[in-house]
Amino acid sequence: MDKSRPGHPPRLPLIIERPDLAHPFRRMAALLLTVVAWCVWLGMWFVLIATIGVELGFDLPKIVLPNAVSLKSFEALMYIAPYAIAAAAMAVILAYLFDRLRKKRGDADTRWRPVGLERLAHDAALDPQRIAEWQTMQVLYVEHGPLGRVSDAHAAPPCPEQVR
Repeated sequence: MDKSRPGHPPRLPLIIERPDLAHPFRRMAALLLTVVAWCVWLGMWFVLIATIGVELGFDLPKIVLPNAVSLKSFEALMYIAPYAIAAAAMAVILAYLFDRLRKKRGDADTRWRPVGLERLAHDAALDPQRIAEWQTMQVLYVEHGPLGRVSDAHAAPPCPEQVR
């Protein structure tokens, strides 16, 4: 009684559980993006550590820090950081309040509108009366066009000579 009704299990496991099911191009793109992000992150730390080393008196070659970076620039960033965090927090709070006020005014939320029969028929390029008929049927045999879209549906199974 406390369990949900039996459904059809998914044919394939989720990609997060089986990354080998993802397309090889996507896997390589994700790997490349991850490596680039790590390099940028480490590069930013390298500049800070090298600047601290110069301030402590270490003689680093000019190729390491070609610009005249000093701890003053990092201190300036530390002075700006609270204002940047406050501005981001204020933007989030304002977005939340705006959303709450819109709900209280009774404005329709266009992001989550239900899909009506007319919109479904328009998006599928089908007749709305045919879709209404299909919704009343308990078993529906669907035919797909060459691009994979639904082209027709019947309550009775297709004849064997129609199946290709």
